Amino acid sequence: MALNGRFPDSLLAYLGWPEADHLRLRPDAAASITRLAAAFEAAFGKPLYLSDAYRTYAQQVSLKALKGKFAATPGTSNHGWGIAVDAASRVNVDGSEEHRWFEANAPLFGWINPYWAVDYNPYNGEHEPWHWEYIPAADTHPTPAQEADMPLNAADATLINSVVIKVLRSDEAKGIIRDAVLTADVGAGTLSQAVRDARIISRRAEIAILALPTPSTPSVGTIDYAALAAALVAHIKP
Repeated sequence: MALNGRFPDSLLAYLGWPEADHLRLRPDAAASITRLAAAFEAAFGKPLYLSDAYRTYAQQVSLKALKGKFAATPGTSNHGWGIAVDAASRVNVDGSEEHRWFEANAPLFGWINPYWAVDYNPYNGEHEPWHWEYIPAADTHPTPAQEADMPLNAADATLINSVVIKVLRSDEAKGIIRDAVLTADVGAGTLSQAVRDARIISRRAEIAILALPTPSTPSVGTIDYAALAAALVAHIKP
């Protein structure tokens, strides 16, 4: 079992949206926060920014020296287990609409602002409205762990085919998505970057789907491509 802050790369996954894809967490936590970020963006029309996620032991030592009592003892932080994030985008502001939304919705994805961070008791931890921790058992809609940025595989193909290719049937959105996919310069970059680009496009399509009005009459196996295209035009551009 890996030690706190000493996880090998194989036990970590990069987060799945552009504004946080330089940060890593444990794969189940990474998949969940990516879904939560998509819901947040659908609700507020802006991306979720994070200031921190997994911290190595060395990073914990540096932070402790810098912040003193405001940082956990190195080797004990939940950031070192890959299950904690520090949120920005006004989630870090007590009483803000974004923070209240997180309080209401993040627990459904397994993310909580722990008691020590909100009870204003300096003896058990400082007040940290930005600090959220993942509890897998509380996740009401768990998702498969995010795959690392490796060469295209069957799971990637399924994701791209099920979201992007279907949406290409819409003439209104065709140019936007097709151009974004085809202009990924695999020759100058890497296949893994092209896969990441495709995932980003798929995620933005998912955000657009979340933004669609709930139909008055449930319909199984059908997609309103005209409505989806209109939502994509508003959401898919960087």
